[in-house]
Amino acid sequence: MRLLERMRKEWFMIGIVLAIAGAKLEPSIGMNGGPLKPEITVSYIAVATIFFNSGLSLNTEELTSALVHIKLHLFIQIFTLAFFPAAVWLFLQLLSITPINEWLLKGLQTVGCMPPPVSSAVILTKAVGGNEAAAIFNSAFGSFLGIVVTPLLLLLFLGSSSSVPFTSIFSQLFMTVVVPLIIGQIVRRYIKDWLERKQPPFGAVSSSVLLMIIYTTFCDTFSNPSIDLDKFSLLLVLFIICSIQLSFMLLTFIYSTRNPNAEDRVCRPRVPLFNIRPLAHLPPGANPPGKRARADDKVLDGVKAEGSEIDEANSITEEAVVPQPCIYVQDCT
Repeated sequence: MRLLERMRKEWFMIGIVLAIAGAKLEPSIGMNGGPLKPEITVSYIAVATIFFNSGLSLNTEELTSALVHIKLHLFIQIFTLAFFPAAVWLFLQLLSITPINEWLLKGLQTVGCMPPPVSSAVILTKAVGGNEAAAIFNSAFGSFLGIVVTPLLLLLFLGSSSSVPFTSIFSQLFMTVVVPLIIGQIVRRYIKDWLERKQPPFGAVSSSVLLMIIYTTFCDTFSNPSIDLDKFSLLLVLFIICSIQLSFMLLTFIYSTRNPNAEDRVCRPRVPLFNIRPLAHLPPGANPPGKRARADDKVLDGVKAEGSEIDEANSITEEAVVPQPCIYVQDCT
């Protein structure tokens, strides 16, 4: 029974493993041009579904209030499009003296310069109880900003340039992110009572869509006959990615704990191998080590404590909270 409960709880992680295994066994199904037509179903329908889902589940007040979090937005964008690419470049300069394939290092640098993802960022932020509205804004804004910034970063770090189809990228982002989000908000106005009464599994729906994205991504990878990596190089790249991932998660966690608003503490990890880099937020109500928990910080069944609950909770805050070492690790595959 415990095994079944554990599997039910970790269904998303199990789904990732099964998606990768299925892509390895028969990559032709989910590759570009295959039966699933991911160039349409994933690039447009799947992403639009995720943001329509977010539009249905979020209150309009949450979206509008997220726009005024200037410091939060600046931190995410600077960390994503400035600090992280520069730090990866310095790290890869050290690795350049090793026998690692030069093109693997260039690939890591290229992905390190990419803007934030528009789907996994929102889904995984929602999964860990973070500020989904802020994740939506920064994913969309970062993607639009990346149209200009990413080519400049590639030119700076790799000395290579390329033409960017600004119009098509902008229109695709607008149609798959902004429009579905607005439609979701409009529909929510008419069925708000039903949504609050039934509590549909928005998180599970979005996570299932993300599994489809992961599956088709690996189908494309495994169907590429030009990929010829020896096991040593593959394991080494995985080790490098995990090291970068954990290092920046820890760095961002340390910095973000200085933010008094638990929902806005943002960890900005990246996973260059799959180009899926979420905004992993700490759970609402989490306090930095050593900080006393007050009712204003407390979340009861997902709702802020109010009235008598505040008085009751504040009456027990005389007890000192013993600092406990804790590490929040969000899988970002």
